[in-house]
Amino acid sequence: MRSLAKLLATCFYLGYIPIAPGTLGGSLLGAGIYWLLSPYKLIFFLVTLKIILTAIWSSGKAEEVFGHKDDQRIVIDETAGMLIAMLGLPDKSLFYLGLGFAVFRVMDIVKPLGLKKLQASRGGWGVVADDVAAGLLTNIILRIVIKIV
Repeated sequence: MRSLAKLLATCFYLGYIPIAPGTLGGSLLGAGIYWLLSPYKLIFFLVTLKIILTAIWSSGKAEEVFGHKDDQRIVIDETAGMLIAMLGLPDKSLFYLGLGFAVFRVMDIVKPLGLKKLQASRGGWGVVADDVAAGLLTNIILRIVIKIV
């Protein structure tokens, strides 16, 4: 079970990328999943939900394996957050995907509006909650941009 949790939490070892694993591993994987599945709205929604649930479970177990909270090798939380950032958007375009990617990374790194407090939760939810919130905030920002543009 520990090996499976580590495999999933690191997104099949993408979390071992030496530079910016959350960006180059987790978030980029989320962007790729969005690009492939966004035409299939229900499938994309179900995959996003499954990844969120898997992230909560595997992140908690992987923390135990790695020996400390929210280890940088755990990147499935960034994948989940990126998927939420793009969930239900009406336009599949590289512009909105790029904008979503950039805004999500800023929201995840800066953690505005008290998002950092969400990390205080124990276990996997503590790893994933701030990324889910950053994804939701990004999604709202993208919807505003789409309405304006």
